[in-house]
Amino acid sequence: MRGVVALGLLLAVASVAVPLAFGIRLHLAGLLQAVLGSTLLVGCSALALNGSRPVALSARRAVPAVLATTAANAVTPAGIGGNLMMLRIHRKSGLSAEQAAAAAGLRTGVGALCATAITAITASTVGMDQLPSNDTTIRLAVAFVCLVGLATVFMHKTRRRIVESAGRFTQAVWDVVRQPRCAASLVVGCVGVTAAQLITLQGAVHAVGGHIELDALLVTLLGSAAARSAVPSPGGVGPIEAALVAGLTALGMQWETAVTAVAVYRTAGHWLPVVAGVVSLGQLRRKHLI
Repeated sequence: MRGVVALGLLLAVASVAVPLAFGIRLHLAGLLQAVLGSTLLVGCSALALNGSRPVALSARRAVPAVLATTAANAVTPAGIGGNLMMLRIHRKSGLSAEQAAAAAGLRTGVGALCATAITAITASTVGMDQLPSNDTTIRLAVAFVCLVGLATVFMHKTRRRIVESAGRFTQAVWDVVRQPRCAASLVVGCVGVTAAQLITLQGAVHAVGGHIELDALLVTLLGSAAARSAVPSPGGVGPIEAALVAGLTALGMQWETAVTAVAVYRTAGHWLPVVAGVVSLGQLRRKHLI
């Protein structure tokens, strides 16, 4: 994790050094908007987290939990580390194994559904030829269902245990989705995550003196999400930056300006929360919450 912190701080410095090297002036208002969007992102993620649970965590526990999962995702591909971290946090907070699995599954599933809905609406509005999709999440879900099905069929000794666990899991999901608070928090939080990312990206573009319409920025953002799904990497590093730079240059920005905007966006929206997440991991360990 120390390497992650060092990398995050290095990129934070680079996001300032790059524009100086290119002679690009950073605008304070845009930087503040990017930081505001990043803060909103963490808040919406905490809201979605609590929406997936039958009993909400306090803000003092939900926010560090979200930051800790962000740090875990920075060192594992396809969000595996974050999901495992969140399962452990759910269990340490008093949820049963089925409730913890239901909470993690609901957060991932509703997030994917909201992202798909936003993509479909955007496509119908701006006329996108192809819909970015979260194929990785879908494939993992199908693989999980297939493995459970095979285990139920062939492992006779554990069939009853699997069926009973599936029943408890289904009941745990129902206990959450039937609560209006949970349903509203999940949907608002998941939609808010995309909105916060868009605000952060717009702020980064404004910080380098660019002006691009929100719908065009949303298409670029969705394209980067598709690139992350297509090429899973720890923290999305590589695919996201490449897709964003390509998208911004296609919208008319100079290459060096686009690179600087992406550096600001990723620093504010990803690396600073990762650094905060490493600090949160230490706090959660001291409080025996992970």
